[in-house]
Amino acid sequence: MKAMIRKKISTMLAVPMAALLLAAAACTKEGDTIYMADPTEETATTVPLVTVIYGPGDLGDRRYCDQIYASVERAATTYGLRTMQLSPQSMDEGIRYLEMMFSQMSAATDTVRRLFIVPQPAYDSYLRANSHRLEVNPRADLLYLETPTPLEGKGSTLYMPYYGAMYEAGALTALDEAKVVLVGANPHIASVAEAMQGFADGFAAGDAASSGQRVKRVLRTVYLSDRVDGGFSIADTTAMRLIDEWGADDFSYLVPVCGGAFNTFSRLNMTMRWPFLMIGIDADDHAYFTPFTAVKHIDRAIMRCIGQWLSPEGMPKHQVLGLSDGYTEVMKYWEWALADVPDEARLNAIHEEAVRREGK
Repeated sequence: MKAMIRKKISTMLAVPMAALLLAAAACTKEGDTIYMADPTEETATTVPLVTVIYGPGDLGDRRYCDQIYASVERAATTYGLRTMQLSPQSMDEGIRYLEMMFSQMSAATDTVRRLFIVPQPAYDSYLRANSHRLEVNPRADLLYLETPTPLEGKGSTLYMPYYGAMYEAGALTALDEAKVVLVGANPHIASVAEAMQGFADGFAAGDAASSGQRVKRVLRTVYLSDRVDGGFSIADTTAMRLIDEWGADDFSYLVPVCGGAFNTFSRLNMTMRWPFLMIGIDADDHAYFTPFTAVKHIDRAIMRCIGQWLSPEGMPKHQVLGLSDGYTEVMKYWEWALADVPDEARLNAIHEEAVRREGK
């Protein structure tokens, strides 16, 4: 049940700032524009509302953010909630959505329970400076994703460490005679940097364990942007130029830790005569010439957090869900592997070492 007004449009509506103080407007993935009623209106419904405020370009990545979108809608069906998923066109617009949220919630007098979910780490400084503004409203809650540092003000945080799964993926890749390009969106996002470090450490450990073999293993690290909100999308022409460059240097594996840009690389990779083997990131990428994928089950985590929010106990202030909890894992598709499939004892040893290192 979703008490929302939807109007199909073909272009983005321009909403005056005065109107933004009364109603939020944003586009869903289907192009619908959603309006949220003024929370001070007496006629407003009392059905709990879950609102997600993404970063620009986050939706449509076919992996992490799209999993969040789908799981929020699934939670709405399961628990009988309303939802609103806001996809701003720029960081400035995203900040305006957040400011509108804090302003409305600090002044709201209705009895509607509201949960705001923010998955974009580029909003970090703004959230930390403003989360205390929700303390005057007992019915408004905030869930900030992918941060290892709890909020000082009101709000819960969820951290899904990716180091262990990426360490395991790196160690498995090193079992092959691999020349690997590891591509990150930008070096400023902690979760991206952690994933990159985990893969590099696993690859180095796997290379050291196979040092008796006369095999040249190579790992090249590349970042697509130096901006905190950059590198999660890439033009086809730029991606093709990079793919051609890496192919000319005889690299055989591609590991894109770069959100929606992964899809551009994988789509263009399919057009190559000799495609790269690609290590999947976040989602199940069995179809993309992928021997294994480091999966992050953010959909399960979102369902868990919304269930906690609705419970009498509420959400914990901070929780960590990683490899040892089953919220990240490496899914293996050996039909794409070039090397012999390692024995079960070797696989278990790599996994146990990944769990140990992530828990340090």
